[in-house]
Amino acid sequence: MSGGGGLRCGEVDEADAGAFMALPRKVLLKKVSKLESKELQKYKIDLSCLPNFDKLLDDVYVVRRPTETEFFNRRDLIRIFNAIAKEIYGNSSECPTVVGFGSFVMDMYNTGSDLDLSINFGNPSVQFPREKKIQTLRKFAKKFYSLQRKGHVTSIQTIMSARVPIVKVIDYGTRIECDLSVENWDGILKSQLVHVISAIDDRFQKLSFLMKSWAKANGINSSKDRTLNSLSIISLVAFHLQTRQPPILPPFSVLFKDGTDPANVRKNVDSFLNYGKANEESLALLFVTLLIKLASVEKLWQKGLCASVYEGSWTSKTWDSRCGSISVEDFTERSENVSRAVGVEEVKKIYDCIHRSIIGLLFFLDGKMPAPELKELLFGSVDAPALKGTDKNEATTSNSPIVHHSDQNKKMRLSHNSEETHVKNQQGQQTTREWAPSCCINNQRAQISGWSGPENGQNWQHVAPQPVSDQHPLDSNWDGKITHLISPPVLDPAAVAEWCNQALSQPVVSPYNSLSYEAS
Repeated sequence: MSGGGGLRCGEVDEADAGAFMALPRKVLLKKVSKLESKELQKYKIDLSCLPNFDKLLDDVYVVRRPTETEFFNRRDLIRIFNAIAKEIYGNSSECPTVVGFGSFVMDMYNTGSDLDLSINFGNPSVQFPREKKIQTLRKFAKKFYSLQRKGHVTSIQTIMSARVPIVKVIDYGTRIECDLSVENWDGILKSQLVHVISAIDDRFQKLSFLMKSWAKANGINSSKDRTLNSLSIISLVAFHLQTRQPPILPPFSVLFKDGTDPANVRKNVDSFLNYGKANEESLALLFVTLLIKLASVEKLWQKGLCASVYEGSWTSKTWDSRCGSISVEDFTERSENVSRAVGVEEVKKIYDCIHRSIIGLLFFLDGKMPAPELKELLFGSVDAPALKGTDKNEATTSNSPIVHHSDQNKKMRLSHNSEETHVKNQQGQQTTREWAPSCCINNQRAQISGWSGPENGQNWQHVAPQPVSDQHPLDSNWDGKITHLISPPVLDPAAVAEWCNQALSQPVVSPYNSLSYEAS
């Protein structure tokens, strides 16, 4: 994750420390160890009370995890955007392929998560000019505006001044917000690497999911707002697992010894599948100690402290001769700080949240705060994550989510400029169907018997598609727009990344940020 004009870094030694106003690595390591021990002693976690917090985290995880319906909706949206690309470009050799990346590919998404999409023209070895990326996005935006007028999508936004230009659009039938960028090879690669590495220990995926939910609920998971982007949070989780005693994850450097081609990394991961077996720490203990670890180093970021997932240890780095507000080294492009978006004022907001969460946890563990209050403090309203493009009134009058068959044509439904969508019942009378996010509640979850997405390393093309519900017939008007098109295959991110790296002698590195969009 690098960029033209991106931030450069340098290792800090004794001679350079004064010039960079950063402390040497050895000095920082001593301070980190002392401060973390001091914080742990200060809070004195009662391990006997942690099972109650484990149950709370498990409840949050189960409720927030996507259902089978939500998985297939996202997978089918990728297919549909490929069909839209063919409508725009025809069957010419210039027709791009639309590929998913981000939280969906990493299996760290929930009901309210965006779907990150990259429009790829098939040649990552060729530099794609920013101007051409913007032109491509404008073509898609023009098509989306046409679909919006016909009542299929909503809330189109074009953000061309961002570090990574994007177009946002919401499929009104599923309420999924889709963020389209162009040639985001780095995002595809990083997403697949995280997914592959998650196979080493399931606590990585679960803790990342929970920490992202915590950050999102507390308004500190947005590089646009100069707080933590998702890759920063996931990297900090990985770093925490690497630095436990005994460690749960290895340094990424040993996993990347044969390069960052996901196929090679997967082979190396296979030899580390029992790496963290000796560490039996629960999610509850890992969650609490991660917050305490971050709290203990609050004043050291400005001294050059940097979390290196590649090395699996703290280090000392500066970026363009400056210390970051928070520094988390990019694990594939080590000269980059994935937390560079975090602002000086915003880091105060992040730490206010960290300290408030720790205090709430201590109150809960001491029996002074009931579980529902702690759950609200850490994760907000857990029962049903907010859907994109809805308000309180609209949320009771929209269509229900649809399970889309991969061989059927997707319906993007919207009654434009209206808060009600009318459908005809069997007697031909118009009725209003209420929005009921039943896919988020336990009775629906019981029907799918604990399904929690594809297994780590599983090829999504091997997951059997589900039939379209009889209660949600396809929209014939929308069908007619794309039935003449050949449905493109659902692309396996591993295959895409493998193809990219076969075309290059070196791992694919995008000149732009990967998992977040930062205003320039």
